[in-house]
Order: sequence, then structure tokens, then C-alpha cells
Amino acid sequence: MQPPRATSRVAGESGGASVAGRNLLTYLGEAQNKDGGWGFLRGAESRVEPTSWSVLALTEFRTNPQTSDALARGLHYLEGAQLSDGSWPAVGGQSEGAWVTSLACWAFLVQRDAAGASAGRGIEWLLKEKPGDAGFFWRMARRLTGSKDVAAQNPDYFGWSWTPGTASWVEPTAIALIVLDRATSCGEGRGRAQNSPSEFRERIESAEEMLFDRMCPGGGWNSGNPQVYGAAGVAQLGPTVWALLALRKKAARPEVRKGLEWVAAGQNRARTLESMALTKIALDAFGISDAKLSTELDALCSSEKTSWPVMAAAWAALGMSESHHWLNPTRSDGAD
Repeated sequence: MQPPRATSRVAGESGGASVAGRNLLTYLGEAQNKDGGWGFLRGAESRVEPTSWSVLALTEFRTNPQTSDALARGLHYLEGAQLSDGSWPAVGGQSEGAWVTSLACWAFLVQRDAAGASAGRGIEWLLKEKPGDAGFFWRMARRLTGSKDVAAQNPDYFGWSWTPGTASWVEPTAIALIVLDRATSCGEGRGRAQNSPSEFRERIESAEEMLFDRMCPGGGWNSGNPQVYGAAGVAQLGPTVWALLALRKKAARPEVRKGLEWVAAGQNRARTLESMALTKIALDAFGISDAKLSTELDALCSSEKTSWPVMAAAWAALGMSESHHWLNPTRSDGAD
């Protein structure tokens, strides 16, 4: 199969995008590598993680012909990077799948025509993949050694790990939950997986409770250690945003409200493209409007930049999307 034709820019009308939105799409188009993928920085080696986020962003503005071309090339890269067991590796050339499988599945699930075989195989891998702390011996060792005194965590809950066989962490668990919810809405979840409905539900519930259990005492989440040796962990914006999105259906829980308060209260933190984009994504997902934040993000993106991290640019584009199709699937996952 020949890769789609390459283009150098994503320019012109972009599905109603503002000047700031067009700048972001142009930047993503210019940052795309010849192989169709994206690196973490412009010109860096293509990886599944920044490629998946870029595909998600371009999908929101797919009506522009040049955007559609870059999108097709990005999907082609992801198709080629998938391993035989349905997973995706974090780094090209690796033979073992990793947490980025969730992101790649997400990139395929948002396509209007169909999720395709790639997403289905990836979802099956996700449902089979369990972290090391889900095993009997790992849990028993924690109980016998009293390691709960080191990190206050409930060993009965588990989610997903960064790499197979290691412990559960917040971000890979949150992304997997978002994707599995999307897959279920699109009919790509239980129907394709070997798991029974009860197994599927138990896996989801355990992961959700793991996220609640890993919340920092002051609100928000970090990588996964809410308290170590009695000292409260410090929340971080990225893990908090993805955890909140994964728990949107649990919005009535006090932990979710506390997490949102933590995000909203931190708007005086460094006003980087990444921090503003992630904050807007979280607030928008819960229907919270912040005109000042929107204005500042628009102003920052309205000037040409050449040093944006690729994922930050993709998150900013997603934050500026009016449809939010990437977060709000329909049963058919097609008509907006």
C-alpha cells in the first residue's frame, strides 16, 4: 500500500477555524514528517504518541482538503506502526506494545467512516493487558511488606501501566478509560472483545476506583502517588485533566468536583501553550466557560510560532474545536 501524497502546509480555510486555529493547523502540517508521523518536536523522529494527538486535532478540522491529506498520511503511519498482536509500541522498532495503544485506538475511533480493524485489534489488546499490580503475588507482597505505609494506595484497584508488567499509573489508565468508553459508544468495545460483559464492566469499575483512590489530598492527580511516607503528593495538570475526562460520567462524585476546582484555581500558573490548552480542555468538558482563558489562548496562537511542542499545538487545536467530536461520540460515531 502506497502512502498518501505529502503536502507541506495545512493552510487556507479550515472548517471554520479562527486565525489562531489556522495557525495551529498550519504548524501541525509543517511539523509532519515524510513518513506521515509526528515527533514530539518539529523535525524529531515520528512516534505514536504525538502522531495520535495530531490526528485527533486534524480530525476536528478535516473539511479542508490539505488537512484531510495530512490526516490520511497520519493514519497511514499509525496503521504501519501497529504490531501483530494489535498493540502499538512507544518507540519505533520495539516489539512490545505500550500504553500508547489507547491513543492510537482513539485516533481511529474518531474517524467518521469507521473505526476499522486497527482500532478493534487494539481494543482487544487493551482489555487483555493487565498491569503487574493486578497479579496475586504482587498484591500479596504489598500486604506482607507493608508497602502501603510508603504509598497510600488500595491494592485491590488497578488500571493500566506505561509498559506491560509494571504498576498502574494515572495517565495510561485515564486514556484507556476514555477510549474504552468511546469504543463502547461506537460498538467497537464488548462486541469485538473476548471478555464477557461482566468482565468488561469489572475492568472499567476497577480502573475508575483506582483513579479515585490515587487522587492527591489537595485535589487533582499526579502520575500515581497521592501520598508517600505520609507526605501529600503534588498534583500535576496533565494527569489531572485526563483523569477528569475519564471520570466525566462520575461528575457527581466529590472527587471530580474537587479536581475541577484544583484546575480552575491554578490558572495563575505559567501561561504556556500546554497549560492553557489543557486547562481549557478540562473546563470545556464540564461546561465551564472562561472567557479570559479563551482570549489568552487565542492571542497566543494567533502569532506565528516555530517552537511549539507538537502535542501542545494539537491540544490547543482540540481546545479550540467547537464540535468536540473527539470527546463526545455518538452511537454511530459519524454524524456531527
